[in-house]
Amino acid sequence: MEVSGHSWNSVRALFPALRNWAHLNSAAFGPVPSTATRAMTDHFAAREVSAALDFPRWFDRLDRVRGKIGRLIGADAEDIAFCPSAGAGLSWLLRGIDWREGDEVLALDHEFPNNQYAPQLLDAKGVRFRPLSAPSARFDPELVLEAIGPRTRLVIVSAVNYSNGLRAPLEELSAELPSMGVLLCVDATQSVGALVTDLRAVPVDYLVVHGYKWLMAPPGAGFAYIPAGTRAWLPPSIVSWRSHKTWRDYSSLHHGRPELPGEAARYEGGVQPFALLFALEASIDLILELGPEAIERRVLGLAGECRAILQARGGVIAADPGKACDSQIVTARFAGRDPARVKAELEAGRVAVSVRKGSLRVSPHFFNDSDDLRRLAEALEAGFRS
Repeated sequence: MEVSGHSWNSVRALFPALRNWAHLNSAAFGPVPSTATRAMTDHFAAREVSAALDFPRWFDRLDRVRGKIGRLIGADAEDIAFCPSAGAGLSWLLRGIDWREGDEVLALDHEFPNNQYAPQLLDAKGVRFRPLSAPSARFDPELVLEAIGPRTRLVIVSAVNYSNGLRAPLEELSAELPSMGVLLCVDATQSVGALVTDLRAVPVDYLVVHGYKWLMAPPGAGFAYIPAGTRAWLPPSIVSWRSHKTWRDYSSLHHGRPELPGEAARYEGGVQPFALLFALEASIDLILELGPEAIERRVLGLAGECRAILQARGGVIAADPGKACDSQIVTARFAGRDPARVKAELEAGRVAVSVRKGSLRVSPHFFNDSDDLRRLAEALEAGFRS
Protein backbone atom coordinates (compact mmCIF):
# COMPACT_ATOMS: atom_id res chain seq x y z
CA MET A 1 0.00 0.00 0.00
CA GLU A 2 1.26 3.47 -0.89
CA VAL A 3 0.88 6.32 1.59
CA SER A 4 2.22 9.83 0.98
CA GLY A 5 4.85 8.54 -1.44
CA HIS A 6 5.88 5.68 0.84
CA SER A 7 4.86 2.07 1.16
CA TRP A 8 4.34 0.83 4.70
CA ASN A 9 7.18 -1.61 4.06
CA SER A 10 9.56 1.22 3.16
CA VAL A 11 8.62 2.99 6.38
CA ARG A 12 9.65 -0.11 8.35
CA ALA A 13 13.21 0.36 7.11
CA LEU A 14 13.44 3.48 9.29
CA PHE A 15 13.18 1.37 12.47
CA PRO A 16 16.29 -0.76 13.12
CA ALA A 17 14.62 -2.55 16.05
CA LEU A 18 12.22 -4.22 13.60
CA ARG A 19 15.07 -6.22 12.10
CA ASN A 20 15.16 -8.36 15.23
CA TRP A 21 11.76 -7.92 16.86
CA ALA A 22 8.08 -8.03 16.12
CA HIS A 23 7.65 -4.86 18.15
CA LEU A 24 4.04 -4.83 19.34
CA ASN A 25 4.77 -2.74 22.43
CA SER A 26 4.43 0.93 21.53
CA ALA A 27 2.20 1.51 24.57
CA ALA A 28 5.38 0.95 26.63
CA PHE A 29 8.26 2.35 24.55
CA GLY A 30 8.01 3.09 20.85
CA PRO A 31 11.05 2.33 18.71
CA VAL A 32 12.90 5.47 17.62
CA PRO A 33 13.22 5.89 13.84
CA SER A 34 16.65 6.40 12.33
CA THR A 35 15.61 9.89 11.23
CA ALA A 36 15.13 10.87 14.88
CA THR A 37 18.45 9.36 15.91
CA ARG A 38 20.14 11.24 13.09
CA ALA A 39 18.51 14.50 14.21
CA MET A 40 20.23 14.12 17.58
CA THR A 41 23.64 13.24 16.19
CA ASP A 42 23.40 16.04 13.61
CA HIS A 43 22.72 18.52 16.39
CA PHE A 44 25.76 17.47 18.39
CA ALA A 45 27.96 17.42 15.28
CA ALA A 46 26.86 20.94 14.40
CA ARG A 47 27.74 22.13 17.90
CA GLU A 48 31.32 21.02 17.34
CA VAL A 49 31.48 23.17 14.22
CA SER A 50 29.74 26.26 15.59
CA ALA A 51 31.08 26.17 19.16
CA ALA A 52 27.38 26.55 20.07
CA LEU A 53 27.50 30.20 19.04
CA ASP A 54 24.36 29.65 17.00
CA PHE A 55 22.27 28.63 20.02
CA PRO A 56 19.63 31.34 19.33
CA ARG A 57 18.72 29.36 16.22
CA TRP A 58 18.04 26.33 18.39
CA PHE A 59 15.29 28.22 20.18
CA ASP A 60 13.96 29.42 16.82
CA ARG A 61 13.83 25.80 15.68
CA LEU A 62 11.89 24.84 18.80
CA ASP A 63 9.28 27.39 17.79
CA ARG A 64 8.96 25.60 14.46
CA VAL A 65 8.56 22.31 16.33
CA ARG A 66 5.71 23.87 18.32
CA GLY A 67 4.04 24.72 15.04
CA LYS A 68 4.34 21.12 13.84
CA ILE A 69 2.86 19.84 17.09
CA GLY A 70 0.04 22.33 16.61
CA ARG A 71 -0.63 20.92 13.15
CA LEU A 72 -0.72 17.43 14.60
CA ILE A 73 -3.22 18.13 17.40
CA GLY A 74 -5.24 21.06 16.06
CA ALA A 75 -3.67 23.87 18.08
CA ASP A 76 -1.57 27.00 17.64
CA ALA A 77 2.19 27.08 18.17
CA GLU A 78 1.87 29.51 21.07
CA ASP A 79 -0.30 26.97 22.93
CA ILE A 80 2.55 24.44 23.15
CA ALA A 81 5.06 24.18 26.01
CA PHE A 82 7.74 21.49 26.15
CA CYS A 83 7.91 19.36 29.31
CA PRO A 84 10.19 16.48 30.30
CA SER A 85 7.30 14.10 31.09
CA ALA A 86 3.54 13.93 31.33
CA GLY A 87 3.88 13.94 35.12
CA ALA A 88 5.85 17.19 35.02
CA GLY A 89 3.30 18.77 32.70
CA LEU A 90 0.44 17.70 34.96
CA SER A 91 2.23 19.20 37.97
CA TRP A 92 2.29 22.61 36.25
CA LEU A 93 -1.50 22.54 36.26
CA LEU A 94 -2.01 21.14 39.74
CA ARG A 95 0.44 23.61 41.29
CA GLY A 96 -1.18 26.55 39.53
CA ILE A 97 -4.85 26.06 40.39
CA ASP A 98 -6.01 28.27 43.26
CA TRP A 99 -7.26 25.37 45.35
CA ARG A 100 -9.65 25.96 48.21
CA GLU A 101 -10.26 23.55 51.04
CA GLY A 102 -13.03 21.17 50.09
CA ASP A 103 -12.32 21.26 46.35
CA GLU A 104 -12.48 17.96 44.51
CA VAL A 105 -10.63 16.18 41.68
CA LEU A 106 -12.17 13.25 39.80
CA ALA A 107 -10.40 10.46 37.90
CA LEU A 108 -10.95 6.77 37.23
CA ASP A 109 -9.85 4.27 39.84
CA HIS A 110 -7.76 2.49 37.18
CA GLU A 111 -6.23 5.63 35.68
CA PHE A 112 -2.50 5.80 35.00
CA PRO A 113 -0.73 6.36 38.35
CA ASN A 114 0.41 9.89 37.42
CA ASN A 115 -3.20 10.96 37.32
CA GLN A 116 -3.97 9.44 40.71
CA TYR A 117 -0.83 10.08 42.74
CA ALA A 118 -0.52 13.81 42.07
CA PRO A 119 -4.11 14.82 42.96
CA GLN A 120 -4.07 12.63 46.07
CA LEU A 121 -1.10 14.58 47.38
CA LEU A 122 -3.22 17.74 47.22
CA ASP A 123 -4.80 16.62 50.47
CA ALA A 124 -2.34 18.92 52.24
CA LYS A 125 -4.35 21.78 50.71
CA GLY A 126 -7.63 20.23 51.78
CA VAL A 127 -8.40 18.96 48.27
CA ARG A 128 -10.28 15.68 47.97
CA PHE A 129 -9.42 13.11 45.30
CA ARG A 130 -12.41 10.98 44.36
CA PRO A 131 -11.73 7.92 42.19
CA LEU A 132 -14.61 6.74 40.02
CA SER A 133 -15.09 3.01 39.59
CA ALA A 134 -15.65 2.19 35.93
CA PRO A 135 -16.14 -1.26 34.42
CA SER A 136 -13.05 -2.27 32.49
CA ALA A 137 -15.21 -2.91 29.42
CA ARG A 138 -16.93 0.49 29.19
CA PHE A 139 -16.38 4.18 29.87
CA ASP A 140 -19.68 6.01 29.61
CA PRO A 141 -19.64 9.82 29.97
CA GLU A 142 -22.44 9.64 32.53
CA LEU A 143 -20.00 8.02 34.95
CA VAL A 144 -18.20 11.37 35.18
CA LEU A 145 -21.03 13.79 34.50
CA GLU A 146 -23.31 12.33 37.17
CA ALA A 147 -20.46 12.39 39.71
CA ILE A 148 -19.84 16.14 39.37
CA GLY A 149 -20.56 17.92 42.62
CA PRO A 150 -20.62 21.57 43.71
CA ARG A 151 -16.93 21.47 44.71
CA THR A 152 -15.60 19.54 41.71
CA ARG A 153 -12.88 21.65 40.11
CA LEU A 154 -11.04 19.22 37.82
CA VAL A 155 -11.53 15.98 35.89
CA ILE A 156 -8.40 14.09 34.75
CA VAL A 157 -8.69 11.38 32.10
CA SER A 158 -6.41 9.53 29.74
CA ALA A 159 -7.50 9.75 26.12
CA VAL A 160 -6.76 6.01 25.93
CA ASN A 161 -6.41 3.96 29.10
CA TYR A 162 -3.02 2.30 29.43
CA SER A 163 -4.27 -0.92 31.03
CA ASN A 164 -7.32 -1.83 28.93
CA GLY A 165 -7.31 0.37 25.82
CA LEU A 166 -10.60 2.14 26.58
CA ARG A 167 -11.06 5.51 24.93
CA ALA A 168 -12.36 8.32 27.11
CA PRO A 169 -15.61 9.97 25.91
CA LEU A 170 -13.81 13.25 25.28
CA GLU A 171 -16.42 14.69 22.93
CA GLU A 172 -19.15 14.42 25.56
CA LEU A 173 -16.97 15.60 28.45
CA SER A 174 -15.63 18.52 26.41
CA ALA A 175 -19.17 19.59 25.56
CA GLU A 176 -20.63 19.35 29.08
CA LEU A 177 -17.93 20.19 31.64
CA PRO A 178 -17.45 23.91 30.76
CA SER A 179 -21.09 24.69 31.57
CA MET A 180 -20.60 22.93 34.89
CA GLY A 181 -17.57 25.06 35.74
CA VAL A 182 -15.22 22.05 35.76
CA LEU A 183 -11.79 21.91 34.12
CA LEU A 184 -10.88 19.00 31.83
CA CYS A 185 -7.28 17.75 31.78
CA VAL A 186 -6.38 15.03 29.29
CA ASP A 187 -3.30 12.81 29.32
CA ALA A 188 -2.93 11.96 25.62
CA THR A 189 0.36 10.08 25.90
CA GLN A 190 -1.37 6.86 24.82
CA SER A 191 -3.11 8.38 21.79
CA VAL A 192 -1.24 11.22 20.05
CA GLY A 193 0.86 9.76 17.25
CA ALA A 194 -1.49 6.83 16.68
CA LEU A 195 -5.00 8.31 16.78
CA VAL A 196 -6.26 11.55 15.29
CA THR A 197 -6.41 14.41 17.80
CA ASP A 198 -8.22 17.65 16.91
CA LEU A 199 -8.45 20.09 19.78
CA ARG A 200 -10.32 22.59 17.65
CA ALA A 201 -13.17 20.09 17.35
CA VAL A 202 -12.83 18.74 20.91
CA PRO A 203 -11.43 21.56 23.08
CA VAL A 204 -9.95 20.83 26.49
CA ASP A 205 -8.50 23.03 29.22
CA TYR A 206 -5.16 21.24 29.41
CA LEU A 207 -3.45 18.33 27.68
CA VAL A 208 -0.13 16.57 28.29
CA VAL A 209 1.82 14.13 26.13
CA HIS A 210 5.09 12.30 26.69
CA GLY A 211 6.50 11.41 23.30
CA TYR A 212 8.39 8.19 24.03
CA LYS A 213 5.46 5.94 23.15
CA TRP A 214 3.36 6.59 20.04
CA LEU A 215 5.40 9.64 18.98
CA MET A 216 8.52 7.44 18.87
CA ALA A 217 10.77 9.99 20.57
CA PRO A 218 13.38 9.60 23.31
CA PRO A 219 12.19 9.86 26.92
CA GLY A 220 12.33 13.46 28.07
CA ALA A 221 10.62 14.85 24.96
CA GLY A 222 7.08 15.82 25.91
CA PHE A 223 4.71 18.73 25.61
CA ALA A 224 1.69 20.35 27.20
CA TYR A 225 -1.13 22.08 25.38
CA ILE A 226 -2.09 25.16 27.40
CA PRO A 227 -4.65 27.30 25.52
CA ALA A 228 -5.02 31.04 25.97
CA GLY A 229 -8.04 30.67 28.25
CA THR A 230 -6.03 28.55 30.67
CA ARG A 231 -2.92 30.74 30.40
CA ALA A 232 -5.04 33.71 31.45
CA TRP A 233 -5.25 32.36 35.00
CA LEU A 234 -2.55 29.68 35.36
CA PRO A 235 0.71 31.01 36.87
CA PRO A 236 4.01 29.30 36.01
CA SER A 237 5.47 27.04 38.70
CA ILE A 238 9.00 27.36 37.23
CA VAL A 239 10.74 30.71 36.92
CA SER A 240 13.92 31.14 34.89
CA TRP A 241 15.83 33.62 32.74
CA ARG A 242 13.23 32.95 30.03
CA SER A 243 10.42 34.23 32.27
CA HIS A 244 10.68 37.79 30.96
CA LYS A 245 9.07 38.68 27.64
CA THR A 246 12.36 39.98 26.15
CA TRP A 247 14.41 36.91 27.03
CA ARG A 248 15.59 36.60 23.42
CA ASP A 249 17.70 39.74 23.91
CA TYR A 250 20.55 37.50 25.05
CA SER A 251 23.20 40.21 25.20
CA SER A 252 21.18 42.38 27.58
CA LEU A 253 18.92 40.25 29.75
CA HIS A 254 16.28 42.03 31.80
CA HIS A 255 16.92 42.55 35.52
CA GLY A 256 14.07 43.14 37.93
CA ARG A 257 10.55 41.82 38.15
CA PRO A 258 9.75 39.79 35.02
CA GLU A 259 6.86 40.52 32.69
CA LEU A 260 5.78 37.07 31.60
CA PRO A 261 5.63 36.16 27.90
CA GLY A 262 2.16 35.47 26.60
CA GLU A 263 2.93 32.11 25.00
CA ALA A 264 2.75 28.73 26.71
CA ALA A 265 6.57 28.60 26.62
CA ARG A 266 6.40 30.74 29.78
CA TYR A 267 5.88 27.48 31.73
CA GLU A 268 9.01 25.70 30.49
CA GLY A 269 11.86 27.12 32.49
CA GLY A 270 15.34 27.63 31.07
CA VAL A 271 17.44 25.80 28.50
CA GLN A 272 15.62 22.93 26.82
CA PRO A 273 16.84 19.40 25.84
CA PHE A 274 17.36 20.44 22.23
CA ALA A 275 18.60 17.11 20.89
CA LEU A 276 15.63 15.22 22.34
CA LEU A 277 13.15 17.73 20.96
CA PHE A 278 14.79 17.71 17.53
CA ALA A 279 14.37 13.93 17.58
CA LEU A 280 10.70 14.43 18.44
CA GLU A 281 10.48 16.81 15.48
CA ALA A 282 11.81 14.15 13.12
CA SER A 283 9.19 11.66 14.27
CA ILE A 284 6.42 14.24 13.98
CA ASP A 285 7.63 15.06 10.45
CA LEU A 286 7.19 11.39 9.57
CA ILE A 287 3.69 11.28 11.08
CA LEU A 288 2.61 14.44 9.28
CA GLU A 289 4.02 13.15 6.00
CA LEU A 290 2.22 9.83 6.30
CA GLY A 291 -0.96 11.55 7.47
CA PRO A 292 -2.59 11.15 10.91
CA GLU A 293 -5.82 9.84 9.36
CA ALA A 294 -3.96 7.16 7.37
CA ILE A 295 -2.00 6.19 10.47
CA GLU A 296 -5.17 5.86 12.55
CA ARG A 297 -6.78 3.61 9.94
CA ARG A 298 -3.61 1.53 9.84
CA VAL A 299 -3.23 1.07 13.59
CA LEU A 300 -6.90 0.34 14.20
CA GLY A 301 -6.83 -2.27 11.44
CA LEU A 302 -3.76 -3.92 12.95
CA ALA A 303 -5.32 -3.80 16.42
CA GLY A 304 -8.43 -5.52 15.09
CA GLU A 305 -6.27 -8.30 13.66
CA CYS A 306 -4.48 -8.62 17.01
CA ARG A 307 -7.83 -9.02 18.79
CA ALA A 308 -8.79 -11.79 16.40
CA ILE A 309 -5.47 -13.58 16.95
CA LEU A 310 -5.77 -13.40 20.73
CA GLN A 311 -9.42 -14.50 20.73
CA ALA A 312 -8.70 -17.41 18.37
CA ARG A 313 -6.24 -18.71 20.96
CA GLY A 314 -8.59 -18.41 23.89
CA GLY A 315 -7.94 -14.84 24.90
CA VAL A 316 -10.78 -12.92 26.53
CA ILE A 317 -10.61 -9.32 25.36
CA ALA A 318 -10.96 -6.80 28.17
CA ALA A 319 -13.31 -4.35 26.47
CA ASP A 320 -16.63 -4.76 24.69
CA PRO A 321 -16.80 -4.08 20.94
CA GLY A 322 -17.58 -0.52 19.98
CA LYS A 323 -16.00 2.89 19.78
CA ALA A 324 -14.94 2.97 23.43
CA CYS A 325 -12.53 0.08 22.93
CA ASP A 326 -11.70 0.83 19.30
CA SER A 327 -8.15 1.82 20.10
CA GLN A 328 -4.69 0.56 19.24
CA ILE A 329 -4.18 -0.99 22.69
CA VAL A 330 -5.48 -4.56 22.96
CA THR A 331 -5.56 -6.49 26.24
CA ALA A 332 -6.57 -10.08 26.88
CA ARG A 333 -6.61 -12.70 29.62
CA PHE A 334 -6.09 -16.42 29.08
CA ALA A 335 -7.85 -18.84 31.43
CA GLY A 336 -5.37 -20.80 33.50
CA ARG A 337 -2.38 -18.96 32.03
CA ASP A 338 -0.13 -16.54 33.90
CA PRO A 339 0.17 -13.47 31.66
CA ALA A 340 3.77 -12.96 32.76
CA ARG A 341 4.60 -16.44 31.49
CA VAL A 342 2.80 -15.78 28.20
CA LYS A 343 4.81 -12.58 27.83
CA ALA A 344 8.07 -14.44 28.48
CA GLU A 345 7.14 -17.06 25.89
CA LEU A 346 6.44 -14.35 23.33
CA GLU A 347 9.71 -12.61 24.08
CA ALA A 348 11.51 -15.92 23.52
CA GLY A 349 10.08 -15.73 20.00
CA ARG A 350 11.29 -12.11 19.69
CA VAL A 351 7.78 -10.70 19.99
CA ALA A 352 7.67 -7.62 22.26
CA VAL A 353 4.50 -7.14 24.33
CA SER A 354 3.65 -6.12 27.91
CA VAL A 355 1.58 -7.19 30.90
CA ARG A 356 -0.63 -4.66 32.66
CA LYS A 357 -3.13 -5.25 35.47
CA GLY A 358 -3.21 -9.01 34.94
CA SER A 359 -3.70 -8.87 31.17
CA LEU A 360 -1.43 -9.38 28.19
CA ARG A 361 -1.17 -6.06 26.35
CA VAL A 362 -0.47 -5.88 22.61
CA SER A 363 -0.05 -2.45 21.03
CA PRO A 364 0.71 -2.26 17.28
CA HIS A 365 1.77 0.92 15.48
CA PHE A 366 1.77 1.88 11.81
CA PHE A 367 5.16 0.27 11.14
CA ASN A 368 3.90 -3.20 12.07
CA ASP A 369 2.80 -5.61 9.36
CA SER A 370 1.29 -9.02 8.70
CA ASP A 371 4.62 -10.73 9.37
CA ASP A 372 4.68 -9.28 12.89
CA LEU A 373 1.15 -10.56 13.48
CA ARG A 374 2.07 -13.98 12.10
CA ARG A 375 4.97 -14.12 14.57
CA LEU A 376 2.59 -13.17 17.38
CA ALA A 377 0.21 -15.98 16.43
CA GLU A 378 3.00 -18.55 16.05
CA ALA A 379 4.67 -17.61 19.34
CA LEU A 380 1.33 -17.89 21.16
CA GLU A 381 0.75 -21.33 19.62
CA ALA A 382 4.24 -22.49 20.53
CA GLY A 383 3.86 -21.28 24.11
CA PHE A 384 0.50 -22.99 24.59
CA ARG A 385 1.90 -26.28 23.29
CA SER A 386 4.82 -26.23 25.72
